[in-house]
Amino acid sequence: MPSLKEFNVKLARLRTTRKMTKTMKLVSVNKLRRAQEAERRVRGFFDHVLHMIGRLARTGDTGDNPLFKPRPQTGSALILVFTSDRGLCGGFNHNLNRAVMRWIERLTAEGRKVEVSCSGRRGYAFFRNRAAIRKYYEEAAGRPAYEQAAGMGHDLQVAFLRGGADEVYLAHNAPAGLANYVPAIEKLLPLDRATLAALAKAESGVTGDWLFEPSPDELLDSLLPRMVNLKVYSVLLSSATGEHGARMRAMDQATNNADSLIDRLTLRRNRARQAQITTELTEIVAGAEALK
Repeated sequence: MPSLKEFNVKLARLRTTRKMTKTMKLVSVNKLRRAQEAERRVRGFFDHVLHMIGRLARTGDTGDNPLFKPRPQTGSALILVFTSDRGLCGGFNHNLNRAVMRWIERLTAEGRKVEVSCSGRRGYAFFRNRAAIRKYYEEAAGRPAYEQAAGMGHDLQVAFLRGGADEVYLAHNAPAGLANYVPAIEKLLPLDRATLAALAKAESGVTGDWLFEPSPDELLDSLLPRMVNLKVYSVLLSSATGEHGARMRAMDQATNNADSLIDRLTLRRNRARQAQITTELTEIVAGAEALK
């Protein structure tokens, strides 16, 4: 059995660990609130832009926009993976990386070429020796900014329009219930006409004639690239929110585990101390009896 000194050293280390995990939890709570507020604002603006595009689609013709045109043969795919720069957030990064890897293996088995772009150090570290990396966006996941997201969206659109990729996908942790996230892979390009049709149907209750300047087709040509950039930015913010939420839960669980270990170790230390006191009393009594 360890000595009292060894027990005290272990308890001191556990208390230091508990203090650190509790502090990290509080920091994550603060960052989570700010990320949720930023995500809420951007999502509201993004939904407004989507409805505007749906309204324009009812009036104009989207047939000539290259972002809608699917390839005759989809031979290559580009996927942008959103992970975090730091760890200590449970299975937030690992679950997404494994899901994307299974997706890549399935497409590769079908004879398709797959390239990976990464936003987040954890995703890049996972895929750099497992897949063909097209681009790594450093420092994008830690502090999401629209300028970074717009750069990502521009790169994705250029890859699609110039034939570098027949399809473009986004991989991220999507919200699933209260503070829960699951890996999700969704197609970004070519744009889905069914989505615009649903938006147009949602706007069908709006009456009256609309005057557009410039023409609806020109507005669509201007708004659709911006919509892609907003989509990337929305996913980037959602990923940051999920990261802080996952780290908050992980640190809370670590703090609870440290409390349990401290309680058990304190009990064992007290038992060892009682055994030592009993042994010392027994030796004192035995010595006193020997002197009689």
